[in-house]
Amino acid sequence: MIHHLEAAWPQEGCGVILQGAGGAGEEGAFRVVPLPNVAPTPRVAYAFAPDAWLQVCLEADARRETLVCVFHSHVDTAATFSAEDRRRAAPAGIPLLPCVSYEVIAIHGGRATSAARFVWRDGDFQGVPIRLPDFRFEKPL
Repeated sequence: MIHHLEAAWPQEGCGVILQGAGGAGEEGAFRVVPLPNVAPTPRVAYAFAPDAWLQVCLEADARRETLVCVFHSHVDTAATFSAEDRRRAAPAGIPLLPCVSYEVIAIHGGRATSAARFVWRDGDFQGVPIRLPDFRFEKPL
């Protein structure tokens, strides 16, 4: 997820995280699915390509996966759930995906700097900062 969002900079990147069914009381594996951002203003907004989103939904259904997270980046600004994010996720104050979390990753200069998770609770999206793990494997010479 982090690599996809950093690679999308200086535009917002986006995608989803799905979880498999698991078995015998165990949680299933997670799968990160990057999606193309087709927003008309991709530096400040994201939108899934309808055909790519449909394909993800069909594959998830066939694999018995559940959508657990929508993620996207914010370019050179904070990892907050913006007014635009709220408007798209809950038009007219009604969440489109009430059981799904939203993760926002701040990307500054092409590098992830902070992250936060937002969930629908008590009539609004509530945010929680999350630790941003370092997935980079480069070593200084």
